[in-house]
Amino acid sequence: MLVTPLGHPLGGRTGIAREALRELNPLLLDEGHCLRDQALDICREAVREDVAVTTTAAGLATLVQLVAGGLGCTLLPHTAVRVETSRSEQLLTGFFAEPAPSRRVALAPRAGAARGAEYRELAAALREALRSLPVRVLGAGA
Repeated sequence: MLVTPLGHPLGGRTGIAREALRELNPLLLDEGHCLRDQALDICREAVREDVAVTTTAAGLATLVQLVAGGLGCTLLPHTAVRVETSRSEQLLTGFFAEPAPSRRVALAPRAGAARGAEYRELAAALREALRSLPVRVLGAGA
């Protein structure tokens, strides 16, 4: 999802085209965070190779505070938006048009792992915990 400061033209909109990212200089996490790389990939998909990153943050909370301070916009996973944006009334969120940017997170234990039963138990617990979140949960082998 796109997170913007109040008054931003894309704030609160639905159906935002990825091409809208061409006009933004996104605030991103520091180098080394997988979410940073994924946000840059989304910008590149919007035919934007020259993503100028002038401000970075060590964590999502700091990133969102920078947006609330009016320093730019950022991309957040849908699952993090409620927690990260609830601390400020200076933020708006926007939804991308389909196909919206997405990512896949997986638990992938090594075949024949000695703790295979524990991994399966962890996977079952994660599926249950994620059931109420706005994510699609796939079963084993999917």
